[in-house]
Amino acid sequence: MVTLGLVQSDIRPGAVEENLLHYEALLQQQLSRQVDLLVFPEMFSCGFGPDMRQYALSDGGKSRSFLQRVALQHKCHVVATLPVLEGSRLFNRLFWISPEGVRGTYDKRHLFFGEEREQCTPGEQRTIVEAFGYRFLPLICFDVRFPEWSRNRRSEGIADYDVLLYAANFPAPREEALLKLAAARAIENQAYVAVVNRIGRDGNGHEHRGGTALFDPEGNMLAAARPDCEQILVGMLPLHLLTPLRKRFPVLDCQC
Repeated sequence: MVTLGLVQSDIRPGAVEENLLHYEALLQQQLSRQVDLLVFPEMFSCGFGPDMRQYALSDGGKSRSFLQRVALQHKCHVVATLPVLEGSRLFNRLFWISPEGVRGTYDKRHLFFGEEREQCTPGEQRTIVEAFGYRFLPLICFDVRFPEWSRNRRSEGIADYDVLLYAANFPAPREEALLKLAAARAIENQAYVAVVNRIGRDGNGHEHRGGTALFDPEGNMLAAARPDCEQILVGMLPLHLLTPLRKRFPVLDCQC
């Protein structure tokens, strides 16, 4: 059994230090039980705005240090994305951090139209993280629309992954699409899916209402955060149920 804490929060555009202080207070107020993994929404500390480079550092700066501190303080793993510079290239980079340090990173493959695609460099490969005895595939927002990128297969009885994570920043008009796509990804990949989305207005004036949710491997919604509300949604995933499902209906063994 793995316990997730999905942090549905408002993000003040560009106010990194203020956002980090707010997260600290939110965790103190709402995280009343132990979790194995905390997942924050996309661009958790700065949000999206016209110029992402002004918040980007080569090592993730204060935002990455904050994530490490949270992992140590709450004795859990933490997942979040932030803008990172490598030379002249800007990446929307996801960090998976344990109390011992960085366990993995993933650069967003499918960049959204407009400023993100104009400013960022797309990633080239997926990252699988093994933790708590299971395998996780962390992806980012717009990736949810590209099923081939999340394709789950099984080789010699072992699936690529068991849990699919999406750190998202879907605006309100497309929230329903996000949830439908997440359910579809769960069904076709026989995996649990966790979506973490933000609320509030971003730096471009787009409204967000949330849509943070957990789905089981058959596409059923297990839990959902309240709309327009800051909430840490806690859910438990009985991962031992995956084996009989995959054995009973072995679609992961099929090749396209």
